[in-house]
Amino acid sequence: MPKHAVYDYDLLVIGSGSGGNVAANIAAKDGKKVAIVDEAPKLGGECPNWACVPTKALLRAAEHYRMAKNAGDYGISTGKLKVDYKQVKAYKDLVVSRTGTDKAEQFFNKQGIDVIHGHGHFIDTHTLSVAGKRYKAHKFLIASGTASFIPPIEGIEDVDYLTYEQAIDLNKPPKSMAIIGGGAIGCEFATIFNTFDVKVALFEAAPRLLAREEPETAELSKAIMDKQGIRIETDTIVEKVESHGKQIVLHYLSGDRRGKLTVDSILIAAGKKPNTQIGLENAGVEYDNHGIKTNEFMQTSAKHIFAAGDVVGPYQFTHTASYQSRIAGNNMITRKDNWQVTDYHSIPRCVFIEPEIASVGLTEQQIRDQGIVPRIGTAPISQIGRSNTENMRDGMVKVVTNQKGNILGASIVAPHAGEMIHELAVAIKFDIHAHEISNMVHAFPTWSEAIKVACGNIE
Repeated sequence: MPKHAVYDYDLLVIGSGSGGNVAANIAAKDGKKVAIVDEAPKLGGECPNWACVPTKALLRAAEHYRMAKNAGDYGISTGKLKVDYKQVKAYKDLVVSRTGTDKAEQFFNKQGIDVIHGHGHFIDTHTLSVAGKRYKAHKFLIASGTASFIPPIEGIEDVDYLTYEQAIDLNKPPKSMAIIGGGAIGCEFATIFNTFDVKVALFEAAPRLLAREEPETAELSKAIMDKQGIRIETDTIVEKVESHGKQIVLHYLSGDRRGKLTVDSILIAAGKKPNTQIGLENAGVEYDNHGIKTNEFMQTSAKHIFAAGDVVGPYQFTHTASYQSRIAGNNMITRKDNWQVTDYHSIPRCVFIEPEIASVGLTEQQIRDQGIVPRIGTAPISQIGRSNTENMRDGMVKVVTNQKGNILGASIVAPHAGEMIHELAVAIKFDIHAHEISNMVHAFPTWSEAIKVACGNIE
């Protein structure tokens, strides 16, 4: 039983994804009575079920198709290619099944964690209502995640649009698609569907794609996507959509130029909004449009309630959610003098397009905004031996340091950039000088040599 008989649980966790389950396991292993509350049709959160894992499986299938189409460049004849998209989806479903989310409840139960199905809503500071029942807990962790943001476009509710949850489950891709949103989600789906021969147009309201990344990174990626056949309209607002038979007509404004486009399908990828409709006012938890407010300990304005994951930010990554959940879990079961604090300055960021984008630390502009005059080193991947052997010439590495040469930020556009970025994340975390990276021996021929060259080019 919980230490306080008035409580049903020592800890109630809202959300079974990475932001919730890490802390739940920490508390359960410490002997606490723990329950997870989740209203989703599948446990485990969106990453393994609808987001990171299924999209990477589709990207992997797309990569094989792209390689087959380009095999002639290497003297290999593949004959006439055919895509069985139902089998592509079947591969995606296999990958999702291997995450074990269908057995998540049994896993939680083995850890001594109860699972309560339904929407959790705070009645007061220590009481949560779920499916008509009330549960009292000594402490809470909110990891309720996010939902797709649907922009206020005239007519949008009258057309059959897709979000990422539906896009991963298509049995057959459309012949044409408009994607609204040029962030990571929009760019990844543009890559998937374009590779599978869908005519894709990507609309972004900001002046460039991937607005949080370095301008050079975003512009290079846009140029590559243009070359791949993706139509990109930046600084463009979709004002209205309407059905036209089985198709959808988009009316857009690009600068002072108006236009329209007819497509078979629309995918909304305009960002996410935090799931905060859980009675936070009744629990004394402060929040705004960006999510729940926490301190460096992952503690909310209600001292016995913590929060983690996408509903908190500042990043909406699985690895950030797990990190925050670990800190929250530790802090909920230990004395305050043993509490851990968050540190986001070396969190890697990845966009899994072709080639990949990966970043860590601050951008050049963010460094300048702090009053620091940066030193910059760049290297095109075309200088690297691996670029020659792989016949992949488009990409770059950018490293930004302070005047002493300590690495503060870095960006990569290259095959396997998501793997490469961790060398620079370690450098930022442990305050390593660029010259130490440039003087370190890097194996030849590897993509990581571009990091060595960029660090050696610091000016």
